[in-house]
Amino acid sequence: MKINTQWLLLIAFLPKWKLTLLSLIIPFITFLFYYLFIYTGYQQEIAQQHVEITQRLKRINHLQSTLSTMPSMNSLITQQIDYDIPFDNSQVSEQLQRLLMTYHFIPEVWENAPNSLYKLTFHLSYPQFLTLLECLNQTSLALISLNVVPIERHLISVQMSLTALSYPSAIPGDIS
Repeated sequence: MKINTQWLLLIAFLPKWKLTLLSLIIPFITFLFYYLFIYTGYQQEIAQQHVEITQRLKRINHLQSTLSTMPSMNSLITQQIDYDIPFDNSQVSEQLQRLLMTYHFIPEVWENAPNSLYKLTFHLSYPQFLTLLECLNQTSLALISLNVVPIERHLISVQMSLTALSYPSAIPGDIS
């Protein structure tokens, strides 16, 4: 194998600044390839993770604000109006007991009057309270009174009075 001596002579007799420049070209090109292919990929992954974290924080903040705000009576009335009330042939007390057992709502106080009036007291979180209202609105029970008192930051005391509806004409304000 013959070595071309002209290249060796050219490199050997280059000035020092040109040799330094020639020796720096290879690391510079290597660094350029590293930046273009590897580092930009890392930056894209970091940007994607940052977007995901921002979305999760927005979702968490929304849920925390929902938990911290108490419902207004208008929103509760609106939720009650949104549901069709089925009129079952089963007894109202059995229907209420089945509903409370299904969703694991255990009342602190349960009073039952002979005229199908039920007075219940619960200690619930706000989401559980909304679930209870949603479930009650799908029964043949009408909410007569509601008293909501905050106990702790995420716990409320709910006192409600319910009455049984047997016919659609029993709804107050109904024209038949």
